[in-house]
Amino acid sequence: MHFVNEMHKGNYDYLMGKYHLAPGEDAQYESTIYVAAYPDIYKAINLTKLSTMLHMSPLYTLTEWNDYEEKHVFIAPELTGATRRMCQLALSLYNGFPVSLDDVFGSVSSPEIIRVLFQAMKIRLKICGNIEC
Repeated sequence: MHFVNEMHKGNYDYLMGKYHLAPGEDAQYESTIYVAAYPDIYKAINLTKLSTMLHMSPLYTLTEWNDYEEKHVFIAPELTGATRRMCQLALSLYNGFPVSLDDVFGSVSSPEIIRVLFQAMKIRLKICGNIEC
């Protein structure tokens, strides 16, 4: 599995442990955990709040419910345009959160981030397990 660096891998391992998951066990959660573990996103996650929210994606710690839009919106100030789009795609992989792929890939120009997004999609599609892909 592709990780951008050791910190990404360590964050992934920590979150998988927090959710009591093994790689390949639950593609829905694993794909969102993989993106949440990306260092620039992980540093924005409220780990204290996460402990009370283990029944949902860790990315929900970065959102709040918006009554006007009738959906969760990302409010974490640490998120950039690209990391916000990563989170939106990850929630779409997790539960069908509506996201435009044109918006995601039109606003993400970093080859590193694009690799992470494709890896997350592979995880969700169960193309990856414990194998390198």
